[in-house]
Amino acid sequence: MKKLLTVLAIAAIVGLAALPQTAAAGVQFGIKVGANMAKPTGADAQDPLATIKSRVGFTGGIFLAFNLGKVVTIQGEALYTMKGATYVALDDSYTNKLYSDYIEIPLLLKIKIPLPAIQPFVFAGPSVGFKLSEKVEENGVPLGEKLFKNNDYGAIFGAGLNLGKSFMLDVRYSLGLQKVIDTVGGDPIDYKNGVFSATIGIGF
Repeated sequence: MKKLLTVLAIAAIVGLAALPQTAAAGVQFGIKVGANMAKPTGADAQDPLATIKSRVGFTGGIFLAFNLGKVVTIQGEALYTMKGATYVALDDSYTNKLYSDYIEIPLLLKIKIPLPAIQPFVFAGPSVGFKLSEKVEENGVPLGEKLFKNNDYGAIFGAGLNLGKSFMLDVRYSLGLQKVIDTVGGDPIDYKNGVFSATIGIGF
């Protein structure tokens, strides 16, 4: 976590130092923070004997937006994001936590409606994730082996509002396309990440 904060801080300093040049070129650097509500998808992510509780967690990081005129923007992001879920048995015989945290890097195409003050927009694009950590517990006892793969990838869809030139709100869904749990006994595990997010951003 300390390494992550150091990387984000360095990126922020570099971005701020470049502001006079990037502003003239239609490039906007910024930061964003928000919350996730994660729930896995896939056939093997479902448990008929348990209730699946979404993991509510933090997301946040930096973005770099390339404004190609008033309507189209290409935006790259680097976000810390928390994913996973808790499985609670219907008879309360077990509680399992499957948590994983990532640095997620989306590349988004944004289409804006160029209104004077508030600009609605929609966006979509691919993303790749790099696992930072995981927590896998059964009845509060950590498992002694790694469960999640080191990488994830997927697609992101969302919409939002630009509030003036500097502030923005967005909501999105991150659809995992990678089976993120390693095979057990040679059989594939159909368990993918799925995350709803809401963020607030500020551009400089």
